[in-house]
Amino acid sequence: MATSIKKDEMMKDASLYTILIDGFSKCGNLDMAIDLFDELLLKGLKPHMKTYTVVLRVLFREGLSGKAKELLQNMEENGCLPNSFTYNVIVRELLKKNECREAEIYLEEMINRGFVPDYATFSMLLPLIPNEGQDSRLRNIIQKVKDVERKDAGIRELTSRIIS
Repeated sequence: MATSIKKDEMMKDASLYTILIDGFSKCGNLDMAIDLFDELLLKGLKPHMKTYTVVLRVLFREGLSGKAKELLQNMEENGCLPNSFTYNVIVRELLKKNECREAEIYLEEMINRGFVPDYATFSMLLPLIPNEGQDSRLRNIIQKVKDVERKDAGIRELTSRIIS
C-alpha cells in the first residue's frame, strides 16, 4: 500500500537535509546544497555534527574559507563540537586547494584537541614534510601526532586491563 508523504512532512528532519546536502554537493550542485542548509536553519531545525561537516566540506571546496570559519564558530557556539571526522575533512579540503598553511593551523588544532589524522589525511601530508634537517612546523605537528597516538595506546591498554 503506497502512501503519499508531503514534502513538508518529510523535511522535518535534519538527517534528511544532511543526505540531500551531501548528495547535491557530490553531484556538483553546490548552490543547491547551500540553499538546503539555509532552508534547514530557517525551519528551525538543529544541524548535527555530520550536517555541519558536509557543509564545511562544501565551503572549503569552493574556497569560501571565511564562511567556513564562521560556520565552524557557529557550530561550536551551538554546542556541536567538531570531531576527528570534521577536522580530517577540513584539512583534506584545504590540502586539495594547496592551502598548506591554513591546513597546518587546523591540523594543529585537531591534534591539540586529541584527534589524529586518518589514513587519507596522513597520506596527503607525508609528501609535504620537508627533508631531515629542515625546520618545519609540519614536522613539529607530526611529532604531536605521535605523542597523541602514544597516549591513546596507553589508554587502550589501561582500559583493557580494567575491563578484563
